[in-house]
Amino acid sequence: MLLTFLLLIPLLGIFTISTGISYELSDLNIKRIKTIALSTSIVNLLISLIVFIIFDFSSNQFQFVQEYHEIGYFDFYLGLDGLSIYFVLLTTIITPIALLSN
Repeated sequence: MLLTFLLLIPLLGIFTISTGISYELSDLNIKRIKTIALSTSIVNLLISLIVFIIFDFSSNQFQFVQEYHEIGYFDFYLGLDGLSIYFVLLTTIITPIALLSN
C-alpha cells in the first residue's frame, strides 16, 4: 500500500494545483503553488523513508509487492528490490531540494 501512496500523493498534489489555479499568476498564486508542491514532496519523502526503514535488506526478493489484475486492459504490478529502493529514496530526497532551490 505504501508504494501506491508514493504514486498517488504527487498526483493528488498535481490535481490540487490544477483545480485551484487561476490563469493570472500573481505572487500569491505562485507562492501557493510552490507550497503545495513542497508539501506533497515532503510527504512523499517521509513515506519513502518509512519504506526504507521497513525494508528487509537480508532478503533478495521483491518486497512491498502489490498486484492488481484486470484494471482496464492491463495488469498493475509494483515491487521494490534491493537496488530500486535506493533510487526511490534518491528521487524523493532530490525533489524537495530542487523545489527549495527554485
